[in-house]
Amino acid sequence: MKKALVDLGSNTIRLSVYKVYEDGSFSLLFSEKETAGLVNYISDKRMSVEGFDKACDVIFDFKRLTAQFDIRDLNIFATASLRNIVNRDEAVAYIKEKTGEDVNVISGKEEARLGYYGALTGADLDSGIIFDIGGGSTEIVNFENKQILFADSYDIGSLNLFTGFVKNIWPTEQEQKNIKARITEALSPAVFDKPAETICGIGGTNRALLSLANAYFKKPAGNRAITSAEFKQLKKMILKKDDLAKKMILKNCPDRIHTIIPGMLVTNEIAKKLGAKNIIISRYGVREGYLCQKMI
Repeated sequence: MKKALVDLGSNTIRLSVYKVYEDGSFSLLFSEKETAGLVNYISDKRMSVEGFDKACDVIFDFKRLTAQFDIRDLNIFATASLRNIVNRDEAVAYIKEKTGEDVNVISGKEEARLGYYGALTGADLDSGIIFDIGGGSTEIVNFENKQILFADSYDIGSLNLFTGFVKNIWPTEQEQKNIKARITEALSPAVFDKPAETICGIGGTNRALLSLANAYFKKPAGNRAITSAEFKQLKKMILKKDDLAKKMILKNCPDRIHTIIPGMLVTNEIAKKLGAKNIIISRYGVREGYLCQKMI
């Protein structure tokens, strides 16, 4: 059985097609993504019709693609992209009318929980912190003995930090200070009750950082860990904003050249608060959580 899932995010819209087996396990058949930047169509917490149409165009592209594989049903969910706008209901109704597809707008707490369930399908952890940096929000889950103690969402993401604080592509030193101050403010309610030697990151920013780390440190294929020492070296290299940094980003995660620094600063703040020595990047996240919890 094949299942198609669309994650309508603030920065990217991603299609994931899975093969689901009788025992409930799954494998990813293929994925496609479009950098739609829906957050750029938002003003005064209201998304424009142009933003609605951008989402619809991508959904139509994905419908045509999945039809070639005889998949007729798309399961679409939206996170901060629609959750944080005042005309959310208008957006959902517009997309339904134009594409015929329903969109499930999930809450921040639910996104955090689904990210947790998805991450654990790709990382063997009993206790710790899982954090998901998206384009428009960051989710943090504190868990112990595979039981959630705390799960919440914060309205900072790699893209809205960029659009809110950065004038050009690369943030200046003052812009970095402003971003850091906003991150500290936004994460102040987060429950960090004890240090965590190993933390687990999910989401596009963390996957991009892993790709950069693997290339920069010439890690073996399949590596999914970054030590604190490596992260500090990687951050120092990126913040130089020189030719090496640009080449590394353009080669490994070109679609994130404008958001990698704001997103990296969120990861840095979380790791610093927890005294983390290792960052494990799970290959799975909120999409796989949604698949397992709502579609299987």
